[in-house]
Formats: sequence, structure tokens, C-alpha cells
Amino acid sequence: MSRFIPCGAFVLPALLIAVAASTVVAVPAQAVGSWSPPVQLPGSCGGSVAVNAAGAQAAAGYQQNPDNSITVQVCTSADGQTWSAPVTLAQGVSPAVAIAPDGRAVAVWEGGPGTSPTVQASVRPPAGQWSTAVTLSTDSFDGPVIGIDGSGNAIAAWAGGSGAIDTASLPAGGKWTRVKTLAPRGQAVGLAVNPAGAAIITWGTRTATLADSGTVLGGFAAPVTVGPPPPYPIGHTHVALNGTGQAALAWATFNANMAATRDAGGAWSTPAQLSAHPDGPVGVAIDGAGDAIAVFEQLQAAGSSYTAVAYTSARPAGGTWGPPALLSVPGDNAAGSGAVADAAGIFVVAWEDSTTQTLNVLTSPPGGGFAPAATFPGVAALGDLKIAPGHAVLTFAPVSSSKPMSVSSKPMS
Repeated sequence: MSRFIPCGAFVLPALLIAVAASTVVAVPAQAVGSWSPPVQLPGSCGGSVAVNAAGAQAAAGYQQNPDNSITVQVCTSADGQTWSAPVTLAQGVSPAVAIAPDGRAVAVWEGGPGTSPTVQASVRPPAGQWSTAVTLSTDSFDGPVIGIDGSGNAIAAWAGGSGAIDTASLPAGGKWTRVKTLAPRGQAVGLAVNPAGAAIITWGTRTATLADSGTVLGGFAAPVTVGPPPPYPIGHTHVALNGTGQAALAWATFNANMAATRDAGGAWSTPAQLSAHPDGPVGVAIDGAGDAIAVFEQLQAAGSSYTAVAYTSARPAGGTWGPPALLSVPGDNAAGSGAVADAAGIFVVAWEDSTTQTLNVLTSPPGGGFAPAATFPGVAALGDLKIAPGHAVLTFAPVSSSKPMSVSSKPMS
């Protein structure tokens, strides 16, 4: 099992430390509501978070115990404010969680001891209890990703220890399917699912970045090459998919931040270079009209050293990627970023300023520009950022030796 701690994930002890409410800058009234004061998440929850249109949320994380074992914990909330006690699912790391429109939650993680990696999963029915963990695969290299459609069907994808790109599906109310292999080699798995049940899985090899299109419960077509590869074996691919089948994919190569889009017919564009000198993963989002945005960091000279600066690049539906627009200001050192969008055209981007230890979050209403940033001071790292119709949610680790996670929600209408 890979016990490397990825960016945005934390080994969290059980100790809870209270977090004071951060200053939040409200966006204009015609846009959306303001972010709620941060809520301390219980236990080690918060490395992954999910939200549905009703505002119900699920969060997952993992913690190192006094006996040096590492266990996965999950917690749930009906409103993002009051949370259940953490539930320990099993030994493991790198959990991912998804929540269906009816409140059914699914968690997947890299389980088992480090010498015998597995992919494991658990399901929580609406207002029910988490199920006993089941093993989906005994071949795991890194943490799995998960998506869920509007009917509650789920799909998980991961890179196996053998190098294969594998998937398994969970019909709503059913059992997990057998593992299906999409490719014999790959890493840096990304996944996007839309409400209708379409799915895109992306990954990198030593020579290319690939994408495979299919459905949550059905099969996948042959993978296609989209562009040059992410760094091997530590790269990332991020993909977003809207309800009409349009998609956006972003990744960093060794020397450039890249992005490509897919039309509703399934054809991928020639990849565009967003900037040179990449520093970290590239986030991407697409709305219901096909407008897309990427957020990324770029290294810039700062005297005798270098600093990372955060940028966005926008692509209108049917158009091309625009020039980078500066997010951070001189003196910032951007470290970690993300982007999400809903079908109505609301975009949210977030990035950390590691110099001032501030999390900055900007929201753009449909057809509008970004409002002034909501700022969360005293933040060590962004955990996760998700959106559903009517709701957005983010988690982050405040500055603390124990790295407890906090969560903040925002009404989108």
C-alpha cells in the first residue's frame, strides 16, 4: 500500500482543538450568500467532503493512532453545521466520499496494512449506519476516487499496484460489481460524473495523459490520448463534466500547466498551454453552458528565490482558453488550489497563501465576475472544495500542531 500523504490529506489525531470563527467577506447580494463561520469537524473527518442539493454532507479522513495504526473515519451532517460523531470504518488511508440526492453516502479508501494494499468501501443509507467494509480489490497503489450520479449509482476508480487503471460500480440499493480494468498502466487518476450517469476517468502514463468516457453502471470506450503526460509517478489529472456531456480536463506537465475540453459529442480539443513553470496540481470546473475555468500555480522569480503565484484562465463555451488572470498579489506564496462550478453558472475558486496562512475563496455568479475574496485566516491547507445545486462546501486545516479540520458552507441561491 502507498502510505504517502497526498496534498490536501492529513493524518489526524483524535485530539480536538476549538477554532474561532474567521472573518468572512460577503459577496454581493445579487450573487450568492456568504460563507458560514467555520465549524470544527469531529475526529479526523475532513480530508474529503461531499454535499448534495439538500445541503446534507459527508466527510472522511484518516488518523494515526497511538499504536501507529492508521484508520479511516467518516462523519455526516444534515446541514453542514451539526455533525455526527466520527465512525471508524477500518484500517486505511486516503478516503474519498460521495453523497447521493437522497442522502445515501458512499466512502472508498486504500485499506489494509501497508504491506498488503486493498481498495475498500462502505455505504451509509439515508439516516442509517455505515456498513461493514467490503474489499473491492486487493490491488491498490494509491487512494481511490469516487463519483455518484443523480440516481444514487456510484463508481470508484483507482490505480492498482500492478499499474492497471481499475473501476468498480455500485448500483443504488445493489452490490459492487466486479473490478473492470480500463488500461494496463497508469497513475494520477481523475474522475467526473454527471447527474445523468455519464462518467469520465482520466489518468497519466509515462508518455501521455488519457481520458476514457463511459457511464457509471455501463461500459467504457477505448481510452484516448489528450496530451502530454503529468509527472510520473506524482502527477495529477483533474476533470469536470456537465449535464450535457461537455467536459474540461487540466493537469501540469513537467514544464507547463495544460487544459483541454471535450464537446458533447465526445471529441477532445487540442490541449492548450495555460502557462509555463507549473507548481502543483491544476484545478478545473465547467458549468451547464460549457463555460470552463482552470486555477493553477506558476513559479515566478522573487529576488534570488522563487515563489508560487496563483492564476485562473477562463474558456467560454465554444471558445479558447484566455490568458492567465492573477489571483494572488505580490508577496503571496500560493500553495494548493481548487475550482468547482454548478450547472447554473456559479464558479468558486480557492487557493492558499502560505506566507500569511490565509485561505482565499472567490465566487462568481452566473454571467458575472468574481467578487472580492472571502478570507479564512490561520489556515494551514485546503482540504476539499465541492459544490451541488444550491450549496458549496469547503474544508481546511487550521494552523495547529494537531491539524484538526474545519468546514464552511455557502448557500448558492
